[in-house]
Amino acid sequence: MTMVDWRVGWASKIAVGLSAAAMLAAPAHAQFAESTVIVPDSAIPRAGAHFEGAWKIAKPQTSLQPAGSIPFTREGRKHYEENKAYRAKGDYDDYDIYTSRCSNPGVPRLGLTSLRFKIWQQQGVLTFVYEWNRAMRQIDMRGVDTPPLDAPTMAGHSIGRWDGATLVATTTDISERTLLDDLVPHTADAKVTERFRLADHDTLEDRITIEDPAYFTHPWDAVITYKRQPDALFPEDVCLDRLKSYDAAMAGK
Repeated sequence: MTMVDWRVGWASKIAVGLSAAAMLAAPAHAQFAESTVIVPDSAIPRAGAHFEGAWKIAKPQTSLQPAGSIPFTREGRKHYEENKAYRAKGDYDDYDIYTSRCSNPGVPRLGLTSLRFKIWQQQGVLTFVYEWNRAMRQIDMRGVDTPPLDAPTMAGHSIGRWDGATLVATTTDISERTLLDDLVPHTADAKVTERFRLADHDTLEDRITIEDPAYFTHPWDAVITYKRQPDALFPEDVCLDRLKSYDAAMAGK
C-alpha cells in the first residue's frame, strides 16, 4: 500500500464518521423524512391499563349467585345432588379436590377466592396473579389463532378481546375435575364467557355466562364484583400448609 492509498483510506473513514455524527445530531424529522416517527412502547396507551392493579372480592362468597335458579338438565342435577351428599359426609376428595388437595379451583371459581389478586399485561397477555396459593391465570389477547389444548386443564384455555372498554374472555377446555363454584359441576365441554368492566374507578365487575348443554338446559349468568386494593407485595401463601395444620388439629380432637 502506497502512502497515497493509506491517506485516501483514512480520509474515507473520517468522512463516513462525520456523516454519521451529523445524522445523530440532526433533528428526528430530518433523519426520518417521509417515514413514521418511532414512539417508545412506554408512550403507547394500552387497552386495559385501567384494569391493572390489585383487587379483592367485594363480598365474600363461595357460590355463584344467578338471578334465578340454575337450569340443570337431569344429568346436571344428578351430579349436583351427589356433590351435596359428598359435602354432607365430608368426603371432599370425591368431588372437590380444590378443598381436599389445594388444586387449582379453575374458572370461574378462581374469582371466588377470598384473597387478593393482581392484573397486569405484557406482550399480548393479560395475567391474573392470585394471592391464594400463588395461582396464576393468563388470557391470550394477541388475536391470533391458537390450537386447542391436547387435554383439559384446571384453568382451561382463555382467549380475550376488547369490546370498547370491556374485556371479553372466553374459556374452554376446563377439566371436569374442577367445579364452577363450591358445588356446581360441569363437563369438559363447558364454555365460560366473562365480561369484565369498571363500574367505577375502584369497582370491577365480572359478568359470567355459563354454557354446558350436557348439564344446563340453557346458558345462565352470574356476577362477581371486586374492589380495588392498595398496591402491595403479596406474602407467600401455601395452601397445603393450612391443610396440614387443619388435618393435625382435627386429628388431635
